[in-house]
Amino acid sequence: MAAHLSYGRVNLNVLREAVRRELREFLDKCAGSKAIVWDEYLTGPFGLIAQYSLLKEHEVEKMFTLKGNRLPAADVKNIIFFVRPRLELMDIIAENVLSEDRRGPVRDFHILFVPRRSLLCEQRLKDLGVLGSFIHREEYSLDLIPFDGDLLSMESEGAFK
Repeated sequence: MAAHLSYGRVNLNVLREAVRRELREFLDKCAGSKAIVWDEYLTGPFGLIAQYSLLKEHEVEKMFTLKGNRLPAADVKNIIFFVRPRLELMDIIAENVLSEDRRGPVRDFHILFVPRRSLLCEQRLKDLGVLGSFIHREEYSLDLIPFDGDLLSMESEGAFK
C-alpha cells in the first residue's frame, strides 16, 4: 500500500540538507582556499540553500560574479565556476581562465554545471582550449529548491515557456 499525505506533510528540510551535503562534498574535493565565480542567475537559488557561513567553513574566501575579461585578484588555490550550461557563459569562462593562466601563480580550476552537465558546453570549452584546465567538471542537480519548510521553487527560467 502506498503512503499518502492526507494527514501529513512533506519534510522539505530533508531535501535542503541533501542539497547542502552535496555542495559540501564538492567543496571538500577542492583542497585549499577557494574563490567562487557565480553565474549571476544562480546567486538567488544558492542563497536559499547555502549561507555565506557554510561556504566560509569550507575555505571559500572570495566570491565574484561571472564577467568578461579578468577575474578580480584573489590569493586562492582553487577557482570554482558555478554556472548554467549556456554556450555564451563558456566563452566568458574561457576568457577568465586564459587571463588567469597569463596572470601568474598556477591555480586549480573547477566547474560545476547547474542543474545539468552539457557535452555541448564542454566541447565549446575544448574548442577554446581550456577544457583541460579544469580538474573537476561536474553537475549539481538543483532542480527543486526548498524555499521554506513547506514550499519548493523550481527557479527554472524555461519552465513555463
